Amino acid sequence: MTEKISVGTVGYPIKKSKMVTDVDVVEMTESRQIPPGKKAAKHLLADLPATTACTVQVSRYFATPPKTGVTLKGELSNYGHFQVTDENLSLWQRQVQFAEALGARALVLITPPAITPSSANVSAMARFLETVERGSLPLIWEAHGPWESSQIRQFCNDHQLVPAIDPLRDEVPDFDLAYFRFGAFAATGSRMGVYELEQIAAAALDCPADEVFCVFDTHRALDDARNLKKVLNEFGSDDLADFDYDYTDDDDFDEEE
Repeated sequence: MTEKISVGTVGYPIKKSKMVTDVDVVEMTESRQIPPGKKAAKHLLADLPATTACTVQVSRYFATPPKTGVTLKGELSNYGHFQVTDENLSLWQRQVQFAEALGARALVLITPPAITPSSANVSAMARFLETVERGSLPLIWEAHGPWESSQIRQFCNDHQLVPAIDPLRDEVPDFDLAYFRFGAFAATGSRMGVYELEQIAAAALDCPADEVFCVFDTHRALDDARNLKKVLNEFGSDDLADFDYDYTDDDDFDEEE
Protein backbone atom coordinates (compact mmCIF):
# COMPACT_ATOMS: atom_id res chain seq x y z
CA MET A 1 0.00 0.00 0.00
CA THR A 2 2.81 2.44 0.79
CA GLU A 3 4.02 2.21 -2.82
CA LYS A 4 1.22 4.58 -3.86
CA ILE A 5 2.40 7.29 -1.41
CA SER A 6 5.10 9.81 -2.33
CA VAL A 7 6.50 12.02 0.46
CA GLY A 8 8.55 15.17 0.02
CA THR A 9 8.92 18.91 0.40
CA VAL A 10 7.92 22.17 -1.22
CA GLY A 11 11.13 23.39 -2.80
CA TYR A 12 14.51 22.61 -1.27
CA PRO A 13 14.72 23.49 2.44
CA ILE A 14 18.42 22.53 2.39
CA LYS A 15 20.96 22.06 -0.38
CA LYS A 16 19.72 19.70 -3.05
CA SER A 17 22.71 17.40 -2.75
CA LYS A 18 21.90 16.78 0.92
CA MET A 19 18.22 15.93 0.57
CA VAL A 20 17.09 14.55 -2.78
CA THR A 21 17.77 10.93 -1.82
CA ASP A 22 15.61 11.37 1.30
CA VAL A 23 12.38 12.35 -0.46
CA ASP A 24 10.14 10.84 -3.11
CA VAL A 25 8.84 14.11 -4.55
CA VAL A 26 9.73 17.81 -4.68
CA GLU A 27 7.16 20.51 -5.42
CA MET A 28 9.27 22.75 -7.63
CA THR A 29 8.95 26.48 -6.92
CA GLU A 30 11.06 27.89 -9.75
CA SER A 31 8.02 28.88 -11.81
CA ARG A 32 5.93 30.59 -9.14
CA GLN A 33 6.75 33.91 -10.80
CA ILE A 34 7.90 33.50 -14.43
CA PRO A 35 8.27 29.87 -15.58
CA PRO A 36 11.80 29.12 -16.82
CA GLY A 37 12.41 27.82 -20.32
CA LYS A 38 13.03 24.25 -21.46
CA LYS A 39 16.83 24.53 -21.12
CA ALA A 40 16.50 25.53 -17.48
CA ALA A 41 14.11 22.64 -16.96
CA LYS A 42 16.69 20.17 -18.26
CA HIS A 43 19.27 21.63 -15.88
CA LEU A 44 16.89 21.29 -12.94
CA LEU A 45 15.97 17.78 -13.98
CA ALA A 46 19.63 16.77 -13.94
CA ASP A 47 19.71 17.48 -10.19
CA LEU A 48 16.85 15.07 -9.48
CA PRO A 49 17.53 11.36 -9.08
CA ALA A 50 15.46 9.13 -11.33
CA THR A 51 13.55 7.93 -8.25
CA THR A 52 12.45 11.45 -7.23
CA ALA A 53 9.27 12.78 -8.84
CA CYS A 54 8.32 16.43 -9.06
CA THR A 55 5.26 18.61 -9.19
CA VAL A 56 5.38 22.24 -10.31
CA GLN A 57 3.93 25.39 -8.76
CA VAL A 58 1.96 27.55 -11.15
CA SER A 59 2.94 31.19 -11.66
CA ARG A 60 1.23 33.63 -9.30
CA TYR A 61 0.75 36.02 -12.21
CA PHE A 62 -2.36 34.22 -13.43
CA ALA A 63 -4.14 35.27 -10.27
CA THR A 64 -2.22 38.42 -9.25
CA PRO A 65 -1.07 41.09 -11.73
CA PRO A 66 2.71 41.62 -11.73
CA LYS A 67 4.13 44.80 -10.24
CA THR A 68 5.67 47.51 -12.39
CA GLY A 69 9.14 46.50 -13.53
CA VAL A 70 8.47 42.76 -13.91
CA THR A 71 9.79 41.63 -17.28
CA LEU A 72 6.93 40.01 -19.13
CA LYS A 73 5.77 40.30 -22.72
CA GLY A 74 2.87 42.58 -23.57
CA GLU A 75 0.83 44.73 -21.21
CA LEU A 76 1.26 43.95 -17.52
CA SER A 77 -2.38 44.86 -16.93
CA ASN A 78 -3.35 41.89 -19.10
CA TYR A 79 -1.91 39.46 -16.56
CA GLY A 80 -3.65 38.33 -13.39
CA HIS A 81 -7.32 37.99 -12.43
CA PHE A 82 -7.49 34.87 -14.62
CA GLN A 83 -8.09 37.01 -17.65
CA VAL A 84 -8.34 35.24 -20.99
CA THR A 85 -5.79 37.44 -22.74
CA ASP A 86 -2.94 36.73 -25.13
CA GLU A 87 -0.50 37.52 -22.34
CA ASN A 88 -2.03 35.12 -19.81
CA LEU A 89 -2.49 32.38 -22.40
CA SER A 90 1.11 32.71 -23.59
CA LEU A 91 2.35 32.52 -20.00
CA TRP A 92 0.23 29.42 -19.44
CA GLN A 93 1.71 27.74 -22.49
CA ARG A 94 5.19 28.47 -21.14
CA GLN A 95 4.07 27.08 -17.77
CA VAL A 96 2.93 23.79 -19.25
CA GLN A 97 6.04 23.46 -21.43
CA PHE A 98 8.26 23.92 -18.38
CA ALA A 99 6.34 21.30 -16.41
CA GLU A 100 6.37 18.82 -19.29
CA ALA A 101 10.11 19.30 -19.81
CA LEU A 102 10.59 18.38 -16.15
CA GLY A 103 8.39 15.33 -16.51
CA ALA A 104 6.23 16.78 -13.74
CA ARG A 105 3.45 14.69 -12.27
CA ALA A 106 1.11 17.64 -11.66
CA LEU A 107 0.73 21.41 -11.66
CA VAL A 108 -0.02 23.14 -8.34
CA LEU A 109 -2.16 26.28 -8.48
CA ILE A 110 -2.19 28.36 -5.27
CA THR A 111 -4.67 31.22 -5.20
CA PRO A 112 -4.21 34.09 -2.71
CA PRO A 113 -6.85 35.35 -0.24
CA ALA A 114 -7.77 38.10 -2.73
CA ILE A 115 -9.29 35.41 -4.96
CA THR A 116 -12.49 35.03 -2.97
CA PRO A 117 -15.45 32.85 -4.00
CA SER A 118 -17.28 35.86 -5.41
CA SER A 119 -19.33 35.23 -8.53
CA ALA A 120 -16.91 37.37 -10.58
CA ASN A 121 -13.86 35.40 -9.43
CA VAL A 122 -15.54 32.03 -9.87
CA SER A 123 -16.65 32.98 -13.39
CA ALA A 124 -13.20 34.29 -14.35
CA MET A 125 -11.43 31.17 -13.07
CA ALA A 126 -13.94 28.90 -14.78
CA ARG A 127 -13.58 30.70 -18.10
CA PHE A 128 -9.78 30.61 -17.89
CA LEU A 129 -9.64 26.92 -16.99
CA GLU A 130 -12.04 26.04 -19.79
CA THR A 131 -9.80 27.88 -22.27
CA VAL A 132 -6.28 26.68 -21.44
CA GLU A 133 -4.73 23.36 -22.46
CA ARG A 134 -3.29 21.25 -19.64
CA GLY A 135 -1.96 18.35 -21.63
CA SER A 136 -1.94 15.25 -19.45
CA LEU A 137 -1.02 17.18 -16.29
CA PRO A 138 -3.40 17.00 -13.33
CA LEU A 139 -4.05 20.43 -11.83
CA ILE A 140 -3.92 20.70 -8.03
CA TRP A 141 -5.66 23.70 -6.46
CA GLU A 142 -4.98 25.18 -3.02
CA ALA A 143 -7.39 28.02 -2.26
CA HIS A 144 -6.61 30.63 0.38
CA GLY A 145 -9.22 33.01 1.67
CA PRO A 146 -12.88 32.54 2.67
CA TRP A 147 -13.63 29.43 0.64
CA GLU A 148 -15.82 26.77 2.23
CA SER A 149 -14.66 23.21 1.70
CA SER A 150 -17.93 22.46 -0.10
CA GLN A 151 -17.28 25.35 -2.52
CA ILE A 152 -13.77 24.10 -3.23
CA ARG A 153 -15.01 20.55 -3.76
CA GLN A 154 -17.77 21.68 -6.12
CA PHE A 155 -15.44 23.87 -8.18
CA CYS A 156 -12.93 21.03 -8.43
CA ASN A 157 -15.63 18.62 -9.58
CA ASP A 158 -16.89 21.09 -12.17
CA HIS A 159 -13.46 21.93 -13.63
CA GLN A 160 -11.40 18.74 -13.27
CA LEU A 161 -9.16 19.99 -10.46
CA VAL A 162 -7.73 18.12 -7.49
CA PRO A 163 -8.05 19.95 -4.16
CA ALA A 164 -4.88 20.27 -2.09
CA ILE A 165 -5.87 19.28 1.44
CA ASP A 166 -4.51 18.92 4.95
CA PRO A 167 -6.02 15.65 6.23
CA LEU A 168 -5.46 16.82 9.81
CA ARG A 169 -8.35 19.23 9.29
CA ASP A 170 -9.94 18.44 5.89
CA GLU A 171 -12.00 15.52 4.67
CA VAL A 172 -10.11 13.39 2.16
CA PRO A 173 -11.96 13.53 -1.17
CA ASP A 174 -12.64 10.54 -3.39
CA PHE A 175 -10.40 11.33 -6.37
CA ASP A 176 -7.99 9.18 -8.37
CA LEU A 177 -5.17 11.44 -7.14
CA ALA A 178 -4.77 12.90 -3.64
CA TYR A 179 -2.50 15.81 -2.77
CA PHE A 180 -1.77 16.37 0.93
CA ARG A 181 -0.07 19.75 1.38
CA PHE A 182 1.10 20.96 4.78
CA GLY A 183 1.87 24.66 5.25
CA ALA A 184 3.80 26.49 7.91
CA PHE A 185 0.87 26.43 10.37
CA ALA A 186 0.09 22.74 10.01
CA ALA A 187 2.01 21.93 13.21
CA THR A 188 2.07 23.63 16.59
CA GLY A 189 5.77 22.94 17.17
CA SER A 190 8.87 23.12 15.01
CA ARG A 191 8.25 19.55 13.87
CA MET A 192 5.15 17.43 13.59
CA GLY A 193 4.57 15.02 16.45
CA VAL A 194 4.15 11.28 16.19
CA TYR A 195 0.38 11.51 16.71
CA GLU A 196 0.01 13.96 13.82
CA LEU A 197 2.22 11.83 11.59
CA GLU A 198 0.18 8.73 12.45
CA GLN A 199 -3.01 10.55 11.45
CA ILE A 200 -1.45 11.60 8.13
CA ALA A 201 -0.17 8.09 7.48
CA ALA A 202 -3.59 6.58 8.23
CA ALA A 203 -5.32 9.08 5.93
CA ALA A 204 -2.86 8.35 3.13
CA LEU A 205 -3.14 4.58 3.52
CA ASP A 206 -6.94 4.65 3.75
CA CYS A 207 -7.32 7.13 0.89
CA PRO A 208 -9.14 5.59 -2.10
CA ALA A 209 -6.84 7.41 -4.56
CA ASP A 210 -4.48 5.41 -6.72
CA GLU A 211 -1.68 7.88 -5.96
CA VAL A 212 -1.10 10.09 -2.91
CA PHE A 213 1.39 12.94 -2.61
CA CYS A 214 2.34 14.32 0.81
CA VAL A 215 4.42 17.50 0.60
CA PHE A 216 5.61 19.65 3.49
CA ASP A 217 6.16 23.40 3.56
CA THR A 218 6.44 23.40 7.35
CA HIS A 219 9.11 24.95 9.59
CA ARG A 220 11.21 21.77 9.45
CA ALA A 221 9.86 20.33 6.23
CA LEU A 222 12.60 17.80 5.59
CA ASP A 223 12.40 16.43 9.13
CA ASP A 224 8.63 16.08 8.77
CA ALA A 225 9.01 14.29 5.43
CA ARG A 226 11.66 11.93 6.77
CA ASN A 227 9.63 11.20 9.89
CA LEU A 228 6.44 10.55 7.93
CA LYS A 229 8.32 8.06 5.78
CA LYS A 230 9.49 6.30 8.96
CA VAL A 231 5.94 6.18 10.32
CA LEU A 232 4.62 4.79 7.03
CA ASN A 233 7.28 2.09 7.07
CA GLU A 234 6.53 1.18 10.69
CA PHE A 235 2.79 1.87 10.73
CA GLY A 236 0.83 -0.76 12.60
CA SER A 237 3.88 -2.11 14.40
CA ASP A 238 4.30 -2.16 18.18
CA ASP A 239 7.43 -0.06 17.85
CA LEU A 240 5.65 3.22 17.08
CA ALA A 241 5.51 4.19 20.75
CA ASP A 242 9.29 4.22 20.74
CA PHE A 243 9.48 6.06 17.42
CA ASP A 244 12.79 7.90 17.11
CA TYR A 245 12.66 11.32 15.44
CA ASP A 246 15.16 12.05 12.72
CA TYR A 247 16.41 15.41 14.01
CA THR A 248 18.48 16.98 11.28
CA ASP A 249 21.31 19.25 12.43
CA ASP A 250 20.34 22.92 12.40
CA ASP A 251 23.33 23.73 10.19
CA ASP A 252 21.75 21.71 7.39
CA PHE A 253 18.84 24.10 7.16
CA ASP A 254 20.68 27.04 5.68
CA GLU A 255 18.93 28.26 2.56
CA GLU A 256 20.51 27.23 -0.70
CA GLU A 257 22.51 30.01 -2.33
